[in-house]
Amino acid sequence: METDNPTQKNKISIGLIVNDKELNTNPIFPTEIKEEILDSPYYLLIFISREDVVKISCFPTKNKNIKKILVKLKEFSPELVKGISNVLNELNLSKEILHTTGLCYEMEKCFYETYLIGDIVDSGQLTLDMIKEKFMSVANVISVLIEEVPSLI
Repeated sequence: METDNPTQKNKISIGLIVNDKELNTNPIFPTEIKEEILDSPYYLLIFISREDVVKISCFPTKNKNIKKILVKLKEFSPELVKGISNVLNELNLSKEILHTTGLCYEMEKCFYETYLIGDIVDSGQLTLDMIKEKFMSVANVISVLIEEVPSLI
């Protein structure tokens, strides 16, 4: 199924935060799965939609303050991946990461995204502008978007 929706191709995924009650009472989650995942107060659900399939990943977390960083790239390369990794390490964000991925829809439509605990930003240790500036200093980064992950809570 082809789509001409430009916002659809400018995202890899959509995130949503639910609490333990929502997860445990929702019939869409099989009992076997509920019994296997870690007992946690919150869960980050990441929905990845591709053509005719939707993949849902579930990440237990003690925190409902999750930020998503979406980086638009000219292209993927080993140097770019190293640059992004260096930024995450320099800003002490590596230990806050819940999920990260990258994807190219076409050669000129490449994206990297990461979901991370947002406490470091909300504490004032880092600002969104500082994070954007650091990512923008990496070669082949076109733009950076940082957004709050919505919750049902």
